[in-house]
Amino acid sequence: MRRLLVLLSISTLVATFTGVNAQGLFGFRLLKLDGEYVVWPAWQGEPKVTHVTYAYVRARTETPGAINCRSIGPIDPILEKSNLDWNDFRNEIRAAFDMWESVANIRFTEIDDPSRAGILIGAQLEPFGRAFTNVSYKPGERDRRAIERSIICFNPEQRWKIGFDGNLDVYDIRYTAAHEIGHAIGLDHPESGGQLMHYKYQEKFRTLQPGDIEGAVLLYGLRKRPSDVHPEPRVHSASATSAAVRE
Repeated sequence: MRRLLVLLSISTLVATFTGVNAQGLFGFRLLKLDGEYVVWPAWQGEPKVTHVTYAYVRARTETPGAINCRSIGPIDPILEKSNLDWNDFRNEIRAAFDMWESVANIRFTEIDDPSRAGILIGAQLEPFGRAFTNVSYKPGERDRRAIERSIICFNPEQRWKIGFDGNLDVYDIRYTAAHEIGHAIGLDHPESGGQLMHYKYQEKFRTLQPGDIEGAVLLYGLRKRPSDVHPEPRVHSASATSAAVRE
């Protein structure tokens, strides 16, 4: 019965995607840029998993016109400032991607070539705030614009940690990364608190909350069982052109 109710609620949400905005009722908000919703290109025909690549930048990377993360570089300064091990940092980022994979029909794969990655991760070269995401999309005529590339950047002048310790002045890498990945796949800050996508950092939970899950499932569908996944999922990597816009 519970699964049936979940499916019914998702069907209702899909029906209202371009109509009445009922997102606030579920504790999530879809990201809208220049008046249009954005999402990584969905499957066509039979349901297939949406597959997005990500990579860590290796050199100074400029994105002219971007609102956030215009200039980013390798994450080394982040590790040095916070005395973090590279493998530990990488594992926390992977765990953050896994949160979204575990609930929605989207998969993330780390690759070595940043020029081909759909999502870039790096350190801000113009430090500001804590962490930000820049999302660029392809022009189109549909009710949703296809995301072309997302960039996630962390402030290397801030201290970072792994896990919760009650100190809200030092942010947990996994929690922060999961929040920014939410932006990178098309979610915005909800009005209601109690969700990982809420703008305020907190240490009450370290997992996705009901509103986060509802939003991700609306965009990408329910997570498929291994037997349901197409053997050759379509991989979305960045193309040469992009129009950088705000997260």
